Amino acid sequence: MKFIRIMAVFTAIGILGAGPVKHAVESKELKARVFNISRVSSIISIDGILDESAWSRAASTDNFLEFQPGDNVEPPVPTEVKVTYDKDNLYVAFKAYSDPKDIRATLQKRDQAFQDDFVAILIDTYGDANSAVMIGSNPLGVQMDALNTGGGDDDVSYDVIYKSKGKITDEGYQVEMAIPFSSLSFPKKKIQDWKVTFFRNLPRGDRHMIVWGGMDRSNACWLCQMGTLKGLQSIEQKGRLEFLPALVGSQASELDKNDLLKKGDSFGEASLGIKYSFSSARVSEISINPDFSQVEADEEQIDVNTTFALNYPEKRPFFNEGSDLTDTWVNVIHTRSINNPTGVGRIINRGEKDSWVFLSALDENSPYIVPGEEQSFTAMGKKSYSNIFRYKRSLNEGSFLGLVATNRKMIDNNGSGSIIGFDTRYRFNDTYQVEFQSVFSHTQEPNDSLLVNSKTFGENYSYTFDGESFSGNALEIEFQRNTEHWRLEAGYDHRSPTFRAENGFVTNVSQRRIYSQSLWIYYPNNFFSKIVGGFHAGIEPNYDGVTKAKYFVVFGNLVMPRQTRLNISYSRRPIYRFKDTELNGTYDLRINLNSQFSERYQFGTNIGRHVAPVRFLEIPEEGRLTATGLWVRIQASDRLNLGLSYNSQKMTTMDKETDYFSGYTTTLRASYQYNNSLGFKVMAQYNDFSQTFQIQPLLTYQPSPFTIFYIGSSSNQNVDGLAMNTIRDGQLTNRQYFMKFQYLFN
Repeated sequence: MKFIRIMAVFTAIGILGAGPVKHAVESKELKARVFNISRVSSIISIDGILDESAWSRAASTDNFLEFQPGDNVEPPVPTEVKVTYDKDNLYVAFKAYSDPKDIRATLQKRDQAFQDDFVAILIDTYGDANSAVMIGSNPLGVQMDALNTGGGDDDVSYDVIYKSKGKITDEGYQVEMAIPFSSLSFPKKKIQDWKVTFFRNLPRGDRHMIVWGGMDRSNACWLCQMGTLKGLQSIEQKGRLEFLPALVGSQASELDKNDLLKKGDSFGEASLGIKYSFSSARVSEISINPDFSQVEADEEQIDVNTTFALNYPEKRPFFNEGSDLTDTWVNVIHTRSINNPTGVGRIINRGEKDSWVFLSALDENSPYIVPGEEQSFTAMGKKSYSNIFRYKRSLNEGSFLGLVATNRKMIDNNGSGSIIGFDTRYRFNDTYQVEFQSVFSHTQEPNDSLLVNSKTFGENYSYTFDGESFSGNALEIEFQRNTEHWRLEAGYDHRSPTFRAENGFVTNVSQRRIYSQSLWIYYPNNFFSKIVGGFHAGIEPNYDGVTKAKYFVVFGNLVMPRQTRLNISYSRRPIYRFKDTELNGTYDLRINLNSQFSERYQFGTNIGRHVAPVRFLEIPEEGRLTATGLWVRIQASDRLNLGLSYNSQKMTTMDKETDYFSGYTTTLRASYQYNNSLGFKVMAQYNDFSQTFQIQPLLTYQPSPFTIFYIGSSSNQNVDGLAMNTIRDGQLTNRQYFMKFQYLFN
């Protein structure tokens, strides 16, 4: 159900509601959908009012079916879509009928309105079902776009430049969109046949997902089921030159050796990005002295009993473009390995069958992630050159063959790392598919004092950076069977002790795994609109032939009215070894509940009860771990949004007499959106484990995805607890003021 994941972005957590179930449309009928459009010469003004003569002549359809929770049934309300085009733009208009008082519409920052009513078009210009672009709008014209890779995570950081306007009417709401052909990649040919579908999100007491012509649940490839858009002819692929200058300024203060906050020098510099699009399918880009810092801080994660490096998502727009090409099963491309580049260049080429991306960067501060069998090590290096190449060739619908190669060379210490590999996803038919990836690495360790550790791996190699050279490999293979009511997965993977991915995120090696998972799905059409049950089991031997773990997991998922979902899972490890110690009584019980019980309020909670290894002890032992999480979101008004999250962990001895650790993290977010472009937010985070408090206010003006002005600050304090007096009296450890102005010229 990979396509459901883009719908999960639409609905934040994919919550479904109950509804009537009628006879489903036959699969062959779904595949036969064709939408013929014609060209117009008259001007269309994007104002949310469909009063131009061009709309009266535009092709239209009202053939919409509800595919969740109902199985391709008549939707609660009708929807009509009109499509036409001229030499520059694809025009899409929706009439979404509804009682106006029931419509949920808020002013939000771009890509933040997926809980609202909204409509969208999904476009696969190459028709290979390997990726699709979603372009949509809520009733107030708030834009939301995303990229679905047909087999991976949906990327909401993907941005398309387009115009949209919405208007609430007596009959519901209307949305107009103008999508420039220059914002899309498509084949170079006179007559275009694109795969498309149209989607409507209808959040009421239950959440209804409505799509053009319906969707067949028994076919796991949702992108394969899109209809065909015909009639596009002689679309120009013009070359386009863009300049993206930026001015940044900051002033930072940090504690000196006397524990005094020392004011640092003010800093300001200019950067320039140059982007030339040879056509809609080939783009080259170079950025000189770029400011690739994150605007928003990463949310705190609890790592007290964790021995592996934590993975934080990439939030920098430059690196997220082209993520559908760079995504691989073994995470060998992780662009946060390029930390602070002085310069970076990239070429993206998309073709009807062959697509590739090449990226090269000079980085000032390059992080190391050194993986091990039971822990990973991190260090911060200096300058490096990185080169990343990724190639994908489309096969049949939903299938591809890929090649990946990366290299990073440190300038100051002669360390280097390279990988090369290939991967594929092959769909035999609507039911069966296989995914495979094989990667080889070669590492030349630096002679450097950055990492000194007496532990060894592989053929008696040391983790100390002492100039050793070695090679390794990784492999993933998975067979899948997918039908409407039964899913089966079985696979094998390994990472050799000497495998490293210098430009990736691989934290643990020296492992093999054989696993299988079975999943059953039911639609009972009563209080529960969907019931999911499943079983997962696996065995994990290391490269010395020692079985590190045997485990099984049973889990269930219940979808109930009021957009409420309950998840329960229980896992047990009859065999588990850590640091040569057998810990065979470990288990995990997790309960997760999420609900949007009203238009304004959402909440979620998770409870975990575990018997887990106390990993930081020299000789590990079993301990009782209790984990609790809670989050609440309140839409206080059409413009004001509040959010609070709390996560705690407490680990005790088995007799509960002694605490190993206890603490929590909490985050408060508040945002006010004045209009579609101007907004203010503030985030405050407290980490009880480290007793640190961070606050970050941010004012943002963003009239387009790439034109942006922001000003903000961040501060970190050591405090004695989460209270106003302790925060007021806490010691500032660092503080920064920053601003940026960036404007796109094209």
